[in-house]
This record gives sequence, C-alpha cells and structure tokens, in this order.
Amino acid sequence: MTLYDSSQLAIWAVTADGLALALKVREAFPGILHVPESLLPCPAPCFSFSRLADCVKDRFFLFKEHIFIMSTGIVVRVIAPCIVSKTTDPAVVVMDETGRHVISLLSGHIGGANRLAVAISEKLQTTAVITTATDLQQVPAIDVIATDNGLHIENPEAIKTISMAFLNHEPVYLFDPFHRLDAASAVFTAISSEDFFSPPTFGHGPAYPPIVVIDDRLMQFPEKSLILRPKSLIAGMGCNRNTRTSEIREFLLKKLEQFALSLDSLNCIATIDIKSDEIGLLEAAQSLHLPIRFFTKAELSEISSPNPSEIVNHHIGVPSVCEAAAVLASNKGELIVAKQISPNVTLAIARNNFS
Repeated sequence: MTLYDSSQLAIWAVTADGLALALKVREAFPGILHVPESLLPCPAPCFSFSRLADCVKDRFFLFKEHIFIMSTGIVVRVIAPCIVSKTTDPAVVVMDETGRHVISLLSGHIGGANRLAVAISEKLQTTAVITTATDLQQVPAIDVIATDNGLHIENPEAIKTISMAFLNHEPVYLFDPFHRLDAASAVFTAISSEDFFSPPTFGHGPAYPPIVVIDDRLMQFPEKSLILRPKSLIAGMGCNRNTRTSEIREFLLKKLEQFALSLDSLNCIATIDIKSDEIGLLEAAQSLHLPIRFFTKAELSEISSPNPSEIVNHHIGVPSVCEAAAVLASNKGELIVAKQISPNVTLAIARNNFS
C-alpha cells in the first residue's frame, strides 16, 4: 500500500489530546479515525467505539496499517490477542499524545511499520523509535528485500538464520536462477546451479551455510534455506460451460503438484474473454486469491500453440485457449507445462518472461 491510501490506514485516539494529534496526523496520512463515544462529536469523519479492545479485535485485519496515539502498554494489551504471524500481521505504530515519539511496534519490516514511523517522524518533526537489529546495525533485512521484490516467504522461521548471518557479517548465499534479486546481489554471494546441486562442492547437511533460494519449483532445498517464491507462473485455463468450482480448482492443484511447481509462485489465471462470466472459474480463482486475465480471440490467435485443437477452433474460433493464454499472460514466456486435459478442464502453465 501507499502511505496515503486512507482505506488501508486506521488512526486510533482515546483522549482529547490524542484526537488533536490524530487530526494533524490525518492531514499528512489520510486514514480512518477511530475514537471512543466519549469524544463525539468528532471534528472529522470517524468510527466510534464503546470499548477499545473489542473494536481493535473486530477491525485489526481490516487495515494494513494502524497508528495508535496512546500509551504503548495499552496498545500491547489490546493487540496481543490479535497477533498471528509476522508475515500477515498489519503494521502497528504507536505515538505518545505530545507527539514526541513515534514507535514502530509490530511488523516493522514486512508490514512496513518501520517505514511508516520514519515517514511520520519526518513529516511531523518528531523522533522515530526503531528497534529492529538489522536497521540499527544497518545491515540488509531479508524480509524487506523479499517484500519489496514481490517474493512470497514460504518459511518465515528461516528469516532469523539469514538475519543473524548478516548481523554477524557472515556470507549469505543466493540461488536465484530467475535473477529476481539482481539489484540486491551485492549483499549476497551468488551460487551457480552447478554448485547448488553439487553438495560435495558447496557443502551439505549441517555444514550448509545460510542460503536464500528463489525458485518456483518444489524440490529438496538445503536445511538452512530461506525459500522465497517469485510470482513467476501463469496458469492458462479453459473449461466447459458450468464446470464446477471444485473440479477446476482440484485439477489445477493436482497438476502443480504433479509437475513440482509451487502454488505460492502462481501469479494469475489466464483465459479467453468469453469465460468472464464462468462462475466456476471465477470462484476457483477467488478461493486461491488469484486474479484472472482475459484475452480476446484476436489476441489468442496471434500465439502459435504446440497443441492446437480443431474442436476448440470450431466452437470458439481460436485453435488454443489454455496454452495461448498462458503464453500471453507470461509476456510470451516459456511454456513449461503443455496442455493438460480433464473431462471438463484444460490447463497449461507458462513461466513469466521477466525481461
């Protein structure tokens, strides 16, 4: 999100002084004010509550960022029951009522609380309090690097291993066959595919050094690997009219597993525009939190498919839907899974052409 997306930012105050500061904060960082009923009427549009803890519980995950203007102790107590994971929790920043300090309390890296705290301090001429070790020691924060480059963190428990290596000024190795972190390559020691898949050369078992792996394939990685999944895969799909959601979803998941490809690397589903009202396809994409891209017959016809279908061409007017859609949506990338067929679904998978 951007710092100015008001629908993603909640600003909380519980006293008159806190509300006065909240109104100043809101001028620079538009968000939805949350105030107790005792402070009504509010000078600006707001959401009112009778009990802070209950309101925070109900609305914690409705926003990506929270600014609480109150004591840190109060905030810790009200958010504690809501905290789930460092990869999913929203950013939480705390300010004292005088505006002297702005504290990054929760999700400093992935959630962006550190950045938000610094931005507020610069705008309101206050002091940002950042306590994450990597920021204090000015070493790379791998979770920030991953988030900034659109990489899904598959095993966040391994972040600590990588961070400790950076803090101790030890080498952190990088296996990045798709060149997703070329811009940050200076902080890593790169590993070639030849070395990576040759344990006697690179080390093995407990001897493996900390390593960051960026790959969309399912395979056995070294023990200390932090696995980052690039959004590199496109699922081109076609289906018969009124195909069930479960059949479409299960066929897709089955084929990803069969070809050892990570669901976390799936970028989107692609198909022909006449399927824009296909309920099963729309619901399958929604259940997997994936967008769908639709292409016209003219666009699909420009792609040479390795497995054209006369039947599809006769009924729809294009020789290929799933393969052509996958290639188009991947910026004419590599087709890594040719057309797969079930009684009602067709599927092809392409790897994105990042260049």
